[in-house]
Amino acid sequence: MALTKTIKGSQTEVTFTIAADEAPSAAPILLLGDFNDWQTNDKTCQMDKNGNTYQKRIKLKNGKRYEYRYLSEDKGWFNDHAADAYVPSPYEGIDNGVVDLTTVPEKKKVAKKPVKKAVKKPVAKTAKKATKDDLKKIEGIGPKIAGILTEKGIGTFKKLSESPVKVLEGILKEAGPRYSMHKPGSWPKQAKLADQGKWDELKKLQDKLDGGK
Repeated sequence: MALTKTIKGSQTEVTFTIAADEAPSAAPILLLGDFNDWQTNDKTCQMDKNGNTYQKRIKLKNGKRYEYRYLSEDKGWFNDHAADAYVPSPYEGIDNGVVDLTTVPEKKKVAKKPVKKAVKKPVAKTAKKATKDDLKKIEGIGPKIAGILTEKGIGTFKKLSESPVKVLEGILKEAGPRYSMHKPGSWPKQAKLADQGKWDELKKLQDKLDGGK
């Protein structure tokens, strides 16, 4: 999933993207939020499927925060792992994603090339193993929970696969009520498949899950 922004004067063109293998099914997906009053009968809210992705571009006024979620026509609601933030929805235990346009970044200045030639650093003979993986590939884990787990020393698929469910539940409970509602029962099993690079098996497992449960 991805959320990209292009500033155009007083508005920003936001592109919402979902890879086909991240979608809960092959059914059409609707993009609903504050910007279209959450109206499911609005034909313009259906995301366009272009090959291996679902995509929708909309222009939003700068200076605001917009809540949104995705709706699969046969699998129901699901969140965007690439949202800027998450806030509680009117429904207990459910969060909405947020597009934050309250602070529009300035255009970056192009840095001048240094006159002196950069000194090449010696290449290490053996590359160190990555200290963390993209835990958002595990269904049920968003950016916030991924950060919480990493802070607790569970930043790789291997570490997550070896973590008892009770320990994960304790970490979520300690993080607060908006996280303790999540059910991490399938996370170690998903992480083991990801650590072994068995992505097809992981996809089959995630197709059977609902929000990681």
